[in-house]
Amino acid sequence: MEEKKEESKNKNVKKANLLDHNSIKHILDESVSDIVTSRGYKEDVRLSNLKLFLGAIIIVVALVAQFYNKKFPENRDYLIGCIALYPFLLSIIA
Repeated sequence: MEEKKEESKNKNVKKANLLDHNSIKHILDESVSDIVTSRGYKEDVRLSNLKLFLGAIIIVVALVAQFYNKKFPENRDYLIGCIALYPFLLSIIA
């Protein structure tokens, strides 16, 4: 009986490089996620999906501002709108 417990403990052992902060954070995030989901809670990823969607919108706004069909003096108002919209959308994500 004790051998099965030791085998199950060894299967769930997660290793991380102690000098790499990102690796440690990733292991901690995975461990917390495993504990929470094992207790019957569901993971809610709506906020993450919303942030990804808003990030894609920000990228589209930046690309449209960069590659707009008209030259600078003609598209001045459009560029000002894109520049004003960028930090607004970025502040929503944070």
